[in-house]
Amino acid sequence: MTAPEASTLVFGATGALGRHVLDALVARGISPETITAVGRNQLRLGELASAGFSTAAVDLSDSVGVAELVARHSDIVLISGSDPNRLAQHESVIEAAKNANVRHVYYTSGVRADDDRFEINADHRATEEALTASGVTYTILRNTWYIENYIQALAGPRFTGVLAAATGDAVVAAASRKDLAEALAIVVTTDGHGNVTYSLSGDTNFTYADIAEAMSVVLEREVTYQPVTPEELQVALINSGMDGELASFLVSLDETIAAGVFARVGDDLSRLLGRPTTGLVEGLTAE
Repeated sequence: MTAPEASTLVFGATGALGRHVLDALVARGISPETITAVGRNQLRLGELASAGFSTAAVDLSDSVGVAELVARHSDIVLISGSDPNRLAQHESVIEAAKNANVRHVYYTSGVRADDDRFEINADHRATEEALTASGVTYTILRNTWYIENYIQALAGPRFTGVLAAATGDAVVAAASRKDLAEALAIVVTTDGHGNVTYSLSGDTNFTYADIAEAMSVVLEREVTYQPVTPEELQVALINSGMDGELASFLVSLDETIAAGVFARVGDDLSRLLGRPTTGLVEGLTAE
């Protein structure tokens, strides 16, 4: 089976990264009519349909539905999912792409996905292994931590002037979703990226003191970084009314950051963009 020419299927199109990906693809000359946006947000899918995109609401656990959809496209953009069973869903998309002889699969993975010290990347690592073993032409884009992840964290410092985290003296080479989406669109619309893996980091290793300083600018008040122990953070989150399971997850995430998973890995992102990556203040004020 041969997929139609010049048709791009974007899984995860209604998510925060997916929205930027669609904009970036169109900005680089791909017509919305040749892009099928797949997502779970029905309101957003309706907006995309009105903007000229083809749309589809497919349960990624429905392997038959996924296969039918994949077979109608030449290029697949697989933005990594967030479901507990996302690995099985990713593998379903890859198997469908293999069976349909699609031209290219682009996967948004996680930075340092090949380092088994970081459990946060286990699904990414397994997805990469499935993709490289499939025989399908691929490009893997290992995305770093999003600057926008700190936007929600502005709520506490807005009132307390303190950014508390159990990240010690960690550095984070965060990048904006818009930059990462633009890099993906560049790879999709230019040659020379077949069977290549890119590690995408921001240009700068930001400390949490740097992040607090950027928050000071955005909030127009002084914000300082206060390192706390994982145990102290767990207690504080639970005392704030947070569910214990979620609190434990956030603490473990801080511990992973402290271990260096999101430190800078190179200049692939700025090289692809042909410009410096977005800074903290601009990223913290992004839509």
